[in-house]
Amino acid sequence: MALRIIAVFLGAFSTVLLFLLSQEPYTFNFKVSDNKIAYIQMNIVQDYEITTDGVNSIVHAKEVLRFNDRDEFVNIDGILKKEPFINSLRAKKAILKDEKLNLFGDVFYARSDEITLECEQASYDFNTKVLSSNTFFTATFADHLGEGKGFVYKTTEGLLDAWDVKARIKTEK
Repeated sequence: MALRIIAVFLGAFSTVLLFLLSQEPYTFNFKVSDNKIAYIQMNIVQDYEITTDGVNSIVHAKEVLRFNDRDEFVNIDGILKKEPFINSLRAKKAILKDEKLNLFGDVFYARSDEITLECEQASYDFNTKVLSSNTFFTATFADHLGEGKGFVYKTTEGLLDAWDVKARIKTEK
């Protein structure tokens, strides 16, 4: 009697197993096909880039939304250590798409050698390491102040190209 029960159980188990093995595996695609709908939402995000040299960057954001084609950040604030300087970048909103970071609202960039740039909208290209803007900006270099209608700042070389600039330069008497 016990052998019959075991045989029936093994037969049923084998039948179900063969049926399941012949089926297509069930997969679920978490990515939404509509680019207007985020498929991941994260709140109070801290991201650390750590290499063998230590921590290279720390990025904070109040909220991050991930779409199929881009990432959106709310209240982003980042510190990036690129030799020989430490860079700080913050904005109210940022969109990362194809190695290009577009920044919106109270954009502020500072470097540890007393260089700062402030504007309402800017973009940073990770490939060329260039920060640029076509909006009114304020730049400071130690005690010197400059204002203009747009700029291109090469962060690796420390070169600022700007147009329609008005500057106040302090000199010693």
